[in-house]
Amino acid sequence: MDQATIFYSTKRYWTDNELMSLPNDGRKYELIEGELLMSPVGMNHSLICVGLVALLTRFVQRKKIGAVFDSSMGFRLSRRLLLSPDVSYVSKARLKEIMVAPEKFLYGAPDLAVEVLSPSDTLDMIERKLDKYFHYGTRLAWVVDSQRRTVSVHSLDAVTKLSRSSDTLSGGEVLPGFKCKLGRIFALD
Repeated sequence: MDQATIFYSTKRYWTDNELMSLPNDGRKYELIEGELLMSPVGMNHSLICVGLVALLTRFVQRKKIGAVFDSSMGFRLSRRLLLSPDVSYVSKARLKEIMVAPEKFLYGAPDLAVEVLSPSDTLDMIERKLDKYFHYGTRLAWVVDSQRRTVSVHSLDAVTKLSRSSDTLSGGEVLPGFKCKLGRIFALD
C-alpha cells in the first residue's frame, strides 16, 4: 500500500449504517477484507470520472437500460467487502436483483466497474479489486490510467489495452452500442 492511502481502521465488520455515517470529507471509502480504506483523489482523476459519468449517463438514459453511478455508490459484495468503483453501470435487470432499498448500498457487483488510477493505487490493489468484481458478477471493467493515457478493458476471458487517442472504447455486450474515442476521455482531464 502506498502512503497516500490511509487506513482508517481494521475493524472486522462494518455495518452499512456505520459506513454511511463516516464523514463526508471528500475521501472515497472502501472496505476490503475488513480493512477500511480511504483516499482522496486529485483534479485530473475527478475530471475523468465526471466526464465518464456524463458520457455513460447520456447513453444509458437515451437507451433506458439501467443506471450509472459515481464513486459514492457502495457495492456490498460480502460482510467484509464493500467496493466503490470510480464509475459504474448497473442494468435494469441486475438493479432489480441487487437493490435492497434506494437509500442503501447495492448488494452485488455492477455490470461495469471503472477504476481510474490515482497515485496511491498499487497494481496489487487494482488486481484484487478486479478479482472481487468479477467473482461477484461484474462482466466488464475499465482501468483508466490518466498518466499513461491508456485504458485497459477487462472481461472474464480477456484484457485489451487501448493506448492511441484514435482507439475506440466499447461497452461490448454489457453496453451494446456504446463507443467513445480514447482521446475524448483524456480531453476531459
